[in-house]
Amino acid sequence: DLHSFPTRRSSDLDDQNIAEAQDIAIRRMRDTEADFSLVAGWLSDQRVLKFYEGRDNPHDIGMVREKYRPLVRGEDDAVPCIMILRGTPIGYIQYYPVGVEGSKYYRVDASETTFGIDLFIGDPDLWGKGIGTRALSALTDYLFESLGARLIVIDPRVTNHRAIRSYEKCGFRKVKVIPNQGLHEGLFTHSWLITLEREA
Repeated sequence: DLHSFPTRRSSDLDDQNIAEAQDIAIRRMRDTEADFSLVAGWLSDQRVLKFYEGRDNPHDIGMVREKYRPLVRGEDDAVPCIMILRGTPIGYIQYYPVGVEGSKYYRVDASETTFGIDLFIGDPDLWGKGIGTRALSALTDYLFESLGARLIVIDPRVTNHRAIRSYEKCGFRKVKVIPNQGLHEGLFTHSWLITLEREA
């Protein structure tokens, strides 16, 4: 159930966090070497890269800085954020308006109230503990309540069973398989389009 975790509204949070749920907080990524180093550390771990970016595409801090600084500075539609567990950064999550091109690809509503999400937990020791579910629930609540989202989409690869189970626990439902979505570790892969609609 989407609302099974208590989430504070963004207006009640401090300047750092956009959402909180239990022991999880989500804050915007900052234009600092500390945040770039965090993401570079996660995206150089082969266990993480297996599911996000690919093991043939490890990121050093220079790559992370080049890729994520425009997002942090608002030069891209995606809003990059850091997941925090009891005060410790543990992963990356971003949201973005799907837009016209994305809506054609996903075949969903092209309105400004449709958002996409991407995320990963950077510490594999924390996988399978419900942390990603709590973080995703916090962010979806923020998108629905503060940004007026009506529909949220995620497109995990069909082989990422752990992530898909986590998303389904938040109320997301499988809609269709998107074939040959893109290259991952040199192979074209299929993805599930899974969606969550705002409750009436």
